Amino acid sequence: MRVVRAAAALTVLALLGLLVWDVAHAGHGGVAAKVDKGHIVSAPETTMPFFGSRNGTFDLAAYRGKVVVLNFWASWCVDCKLEAKTLHDAAAKWGSNVVFVGVDGSDLTGAAAKYMKHYDVNYSVVRDIGAHVQSTWGVTGFPETFFVDPQGRVIPPHVVGPIGAGDLKAAIQRALAA
Repeated sequence: MRVVRAAAALTVLALLGLLVWDVAHAGHGGVAAKVDKGHIVSAPETTMPFFGSRNGTFDLAAYRGKVVVLNFWASWCVDCKLEAKTLHDAAAKWGSNVVFVGVDGSDLTGAAAKYMKHYDVNYSVVRDIGAHVQSTWGVTGFPETFFVDPQGRVIPPHVVGPIGAGDLKAAIQRALAA
């Protein structure tokens, strides 16, 4: 019995060691960590299925030449609900000059559809199934917003929490000028 306990303890220690190694050698926060330090970085390959009535796959690279506002949200997120009108109004105002994309990060289909209807989401929404894109971008909560310039680079600011109309306008103007 002691041998089994010793083997179990060694296995746990080995797994713990692997976890520590993985955390220490991880991407260090993805895109968010770099942008938060003021860096401009190439947008990572980002593809996700469209949600709702729109078929096909969103591919960020297909939007080169345009500014893209990438907003990660969830239907249960209180701060997401607070910024919903701001995003709706900005998407209507900027029209085809700026592409708004909502990334639903954790919802069941019904909850996401109900949120989109209630808040009159007037821009494309995609699904990050398995949270792989969230990991690549360094998303740690909801909402988070990123700005991609026409050259396909992610530029500051990276906004954690609800974005105000003034901050959203300033970030879009910065991306357009890049």
